[in-house]
Amino acid sequence: MKSLEHTFDYALFVDEGFAAQSKYAKKAGDKWTPEELVRVDALRAIGGVETSEFFEEALQARYEKIIEHMGHLVEEMVEARVYVPRRSWKNNEPSYLDNDELRSEFVAEVFDILLFHRAICAYAGITGEELLCAARAKMAYNTTRKDHNINGDAPAERDPAAELRGDCPSAAAVKEYERSGPQHSAGAEEEFTFRLKDA
Repeated sequence: MKSLEHTFDYALFVDEGFAAQSKYAKKAGDKWTPEELVRVDALRAIGGVETSEFFEEALQARYEKIIEHMGHLVEEMVEARVYVPRRSWKNNEPSYLDNDELRSEFVAEVFDILLFHRAICAYAGITGEELLCAARAKMAYNTTRKDHNINGDAPAERDPAAELRGDCPSAAAVKEYERSGPQHSAGAEEEFTFRLKDA
Protein backbone atom coordinates (compact mmCIF):
# COMPACT_ATOMS: atom_id res chain seq x y z
CA MET A 1 0.00 0.00 0.00
CA LYS A 2 1.78 3.11 -1.25
CA SER A 3 -0.19 5.39 1.06
CA LEU A 4 1.56 3.89 4.10
CA GLU A 5 5.08 3.38 2.72
CA HIS A 6 6.83 6.51 3.98
CA THR A 7 4.16 8.51 5.77
CA PHE A 8 0.38 8.39 6.04
CA ASP A 9 -0.93 9.89 2.80
CA TYR A 10 -4.63 9.92 3.63
CA ALA A 11 -5.82 11.15 0.23
CA LEU A 12 -3.98 8.28 -1.45
CA PHE A 13 -5.24 5.91 1.26
CA VAL A 14 -8.80 6.90 0.31
CA ASP A 15 -8.09 6.36 -3.39
CA GLU A 16 -6.65 2.91 -2.67
CA GLY A 17 -9.89 2.08 -0.88
CA PHE A 18 -11.80 1.66 -4.14
CA ALA A 19 -9.75 -1.39 -5.16
CA ALA A 20 -9.36 -2.69 -1.61
CA GLN A 21 -13.07 -2.54 -0.81
CA SER A 22 -13.98 -3.98 -4.22
CA LYS A 23 -11.78 -6.98 -3.46
CA TYR A 24 -13.74 -7.68 -0.27
CA ALA A 25 -17.06 -7.08 -2.02
CA LYS A 26 -16.26 -9.49 -4.86
CA LYS A 27 -15.24 -12.16 -2.37
CA ALA A 28 -18.60 -11.67 -0.61
CA GLY A 29 -20.41 -12.05 -3.92
CA ASP A 30 -21.59 -8.45 -4.13
CA LYS A 31 -22.59 -7.23 -7.58
CA TRP A 32 -22.12 -3.52 -6.98
CA THR A 33 -18.53 -3.01 -5.86
CA PRO A 34 -17.05 0.49 -5.48
CA GLU A 35 -15.24 0.05 -8.80
CA GLU A 36 -18.50 -0.92 -10.52
CA LEU A 37 -20.20 2.09 -8.95
CA VAL A 38 -17.49 4.34 -10.42
CA ARG A 39 -18.50 3.02 -13.85
CA VAL A 40 -22.14 3.72 -13.04
CA ASP A 41 -21.19 7.29 -12.08
CA ALA A 42 -19.39 7.71 -15.40
CA LEU A 43 -22.45 6.51 -17.32
CA ARG A 44 -24.75 8.79 -15.33
CA ALA A 45 -22.42 11.72 -16.04
CA ILE A 46 -22.81 11.05 -19.76
CA GLY A 47 -26.55 10.39 -19.70
CA GLY A 48 -27.53 13.01 -17.14
CA VAL A 49 -29.54 12.78 -13.94
CA GLU A 50 -32.62 11.68 -15.87
CA THR A 51 -30.92 8.32 -16.50
CA SER A 52 -30.81 7.57 -12.76
CA GLU A 53 -33.88 5.34 -13.02
CA PHE A 54 -31.86 2.91 -15.14
CA PHE A 55 -29.35 2.59 -12.31
CA GLU A 56 -31.81 2.38 -9.44
CA GLU A 57 -30.54 -1.05 -8.34
CA ALA A 58 -26.94 0.18 -8.23
CA LEU A 59 -27.82 3.38 -6.38
CA GLN A 60 -29.90 1.51 -3.82
CA ALA A 61 -27.04 -0.95 -3.25
CA ARG A 62 -24.68 2.02 -2.81
CA TYR A 63 -26.88 3.67 -0.18
CA GLU A 64 -27.26 0.40 1.71
CA LYS A 65 -23.50 -0.14 1.78
CA ILE A 66 -22.83 3.40 2.96
CA ILE A 67 -25.29 2.96 5.83
CA GLU A 68 -23.86 -0.49 6.63
CA HIS A 69 -20.32 0.83 6.85
CA MET A 70 -21.38 3.86 8.88
CA GLY A 71 -22.75 1.36 11.38
CA HIS A 72 -19.46 -0.55 11.38
CA LEU A 73 -17.57 2.71 11.94
CA VAL A 74 -19.71 3.43 15.01
CA GLU A 75 -19.00 -0.10 16.28
CA GLU A 76 -15.26 0.53 15.96
CA MET A 77 -15.66 3.79 17.88
CA VAL A 78 -17.36 1.87 20.70
CA GLU A 79 -14.55 -0.69 20.68
CA ALA A 80 -11.96 2.10 20.94
CA ARG A 81 -13.99 3.79 23.69
CA VAL A 82 -13.60 0.86 26.10
CA TYR A 83 -9.89 1.72 26.39
CA VAL A 84 -10.76 5.17 27.76
CA PRO A 85 -11.94 5.48 31.38
CA ARG A 86 -15.52 6.72 31.14
CA ARG A 87 -17.61 5.60 34.15
CA SER A 88 -17.51 7.96 37.11
CA TRP A 89 -18.64 5.22 39.53
CA LYS A 90 -15.91 2.70 38.60
CA ASN A 91 -12.65 2.49 40.50
CA ASN A 92 -9.39 2.37 38.56
CA GLU A 93 -10.80 1.61 35.11
CA PRO A 94 -8.29 0.31 32.56
CA SER A 95 -6.85 2.97 30.28
CA TYR A 96 -4.88 2.92 27.06
CA LEU A 97 -2.32 4.95 29.03
CA ASP A 98 -1.71 2.09 31.50
CA ASN A 99 0.81 0.21 29.37
CA ASP A 100 2.17 -0.18 25.85
CA GLU A 101 -0.03 -3.20 25.07
CA LEU A 102 -3.29 -1.40 25.83
CA ARG A 103 -2.08 1.67 23.96
CA SER A 104 -1.27 -0.36 20.84
CA GLU A 105 -4.70 -2.03 21.00
CA PHE A 106 -6.35 1.38 21.29
CA VAL A 107 -4.38 2.79 18.34
CA ALA A 108 -5.34 -0.26 16.25
CA GLU A 109 -9.02 0.35 17.03
CA VAL A 110 -8.66 4.00 16.05
CA PHE A 111 -7.13 2.90 12.74
CA ASP A 112 -10.08 0.52 12.21
CA ILE A 113 -12.30 3.62 12.36
CA LEU A 114 -10.31 5.04 9.45
CA LEU A 115 -10.66 1.78 7.50
CA PHE A 116 -14.44 2.04 7.68
CA HIS A 117 -14.29 5.74 6.88
CA ARG A 118 -12.37 4.77 3.76
CA ALA A 119 -14.98 2.12 2.91
CA ILE A 120 -17.73 4.76 3.21
CA CYS A 121 -15.79 7.02 0.84
CA ALA A 122 -15.31 4.17 -1.65
CA TYR A 123 -19.00 3.29 -1.77
CA ALA A 124 -19.99 6.95 -1.88
CA GLY A 125 -17.58 7.56 -4.77
CA ILE A 126 -15.52 10.12 -2.83
CA THR A 127 -11.95 10.36 -4.08
CA GLY A 128 -8.94 11.49 -2.11
CA GLU A 129 -8.85 14.72 -4.11
CA GLU A 130 -12.51 15.43 -3.40
CA LEU A 131 -11.97 14.79 0.30
CA LEU A 132 -8.92 17.05 0.24
CA CYS A 133 -10.93 19.87 -1.35
CA ALA A 134 -13.68 19.52 1.26
CA ALA A 135 -11.08 19.41 4.05
CA ARG A 136 -9.43 22.60 2.84
CA ALA A 137 -12.74 24.42 2.53
CA LYS A 138 -13.96 23.24 5.92
CA MET A 139 -10.71 24.08 7.73
CA ALA A 140 -10.55 27.50 6.08
CA TYR A 141 -14.11 28.23 7.14
CA ASN A 142 -13.47 26.99 10.68
CA THR A 143 -10.68 29.55 11.08
CA THR A 144 -13.14 32.40 10.50
CA ARG A 145 -16.52 31.24 11.81
CA LYS A 146 -17.58 33.43 14.68
CA ASP A 147 -19.44 30.71 16.57
CA HIS A 148 -16.10 29.03 17.37
CA ASN A 149 -14.84 30.46 20.63
CA ILE A 150 -11.33 31.14 19.30
CA ASN A 151 -12.75 33.38 16.54
CA GLY A 152 -15.60 35.22 18.21
CA ASP A 153 -18.60 35.02 20.49
CA ALA A 154 -21.49 34.49 18.06
CA PRO A 155 -24.07 31.91 19.18
CA ALA A 156 -24.22 28.49 17.53
CA GLU A 157 -26.77 27.78 14.81
CA ARG A 158 -30.28 27.79 16.27
CA ASP A 159 -31.85 25.41 13.75
CA PRO A 160 -30.42 21.87 14.08
CA ALA A 161 -32.78 20.60 11.36
CA ALA A 162 -31.36 23.10 8.89
CA GLU A 163 -27.85 21.92 9.69
CA LEU A 164 -28.90 18.33 9.08
CA ARG A 165 -30.18 19.39 5.65
CA GLY A 166 -26.90 21.14 4.88
CA ASP A 167 -28.63 24.53 5.01
CA CYS A 168 -25.91 26.26 7.02
CA PRO A 169 -22.84 28.49 6.53
CA SER A 170 -20.47 25.51 6.85
CA ALA A 171 -22.08 23.69 3.92
CA ALA A 172 -22.22 26.95 1.98
CA ALA A 173 -18.44 27.35 2.41
CA VAL A 174 -17.83 23.92 0.88
CA LYS A 175 -20.19 24.71 -2.02
CA GLU A 176 -18.36 27.98 -2.64
CA TYR A 177 -15.07 26.11 -2.69
CA GLU A 178 -16.47 23.68 -5.27
CA ARG A 179 -17.65 26.62 -7.38
CA SER A 180 -14.49 28.73 -7.24
CA GLY A 181 -11.78 26.09 -6.88
CA PRO A 182 -8.72 26.12 -4.61
CA GLN A 183 -8.11 29.57 -3.15
CA HIS A 184 -6.09 28.58 -0.13
CA SER A 185 -3.95 25.88 1.46
CA ALA A 186 -5.02 23.60 4.25
CA GLY A 187 -2.29 25.33 6.24
CA ALA A 188 1.12 24.10 7.35
CA GLU A 189 0.20 24.69 10.96
CA GLU A 190 -2.48 22.01 10.90
CA GLU A 191 -1.61 18.86 12.83
CA PHE A 192 -2.73 16.62 9.95
CA THR A 193 -2.19 17.34 6.27
CA PHE A 194 -3.89 15.80 3.28
CA ARG A 195 -1.91 15.43 0.09
CA LEU A 196 -3.01 14.58 -3.39
CA LYS A 197 -1.55 11.43 -4.82
CA ASP A 198 1.31 11.91 -7.25
CA ALA A 199 0.30 12.33 -10.86
